[in-house]
Amino acid sequence: FRVSERNHFGLILMTHLAKLSPGSFLSLKEAAEDMSMPLGYLEEIAGLLKTAELVQGRQGPKGGYRLAKPAQEITAKEIVEALEGPVAFVACMDGGCPVSGKCHSKKLWGFLQKNVVQTLNETRLSEISV
Repeated sequence: FRVSERNHFGLILMTHLAKLSPGSFLSLKEAAEDMSMPLGYLEEIAGLLKTAELVQGRQGPKGGYRLAKPAQEITAKEIVEALEGPVAFVACMDGGCPVSGKCHSKKLWGFLQKNVVQTLNETRLSEISV
């Protein structure tokens, strides 16, 4: 299994934001340079996080992004779902399965998915950004 680059960089960005002084904003240009990633890609990630109301943005010379709520109130699951949508190890986990009567692997995928989702839901950004 591989975590997407979007999720990986999104989580890195969120940990950077969690370490800011209260009321401070981080410019995406600074973050992109610090993280060695394209600014446009980071803007896309920040836009998804803003849509999910996990970050706030402000334009201008002292603008940038900051967390929309305290890090201890943001779960890893919220971040992952903001960037990629619901966690589904296989497509049939969230709907109809074309081979449901003949599929014996669904139990394994369901077990793994349940445990990953539970772990993501129990893990707070404040725990990751220490």
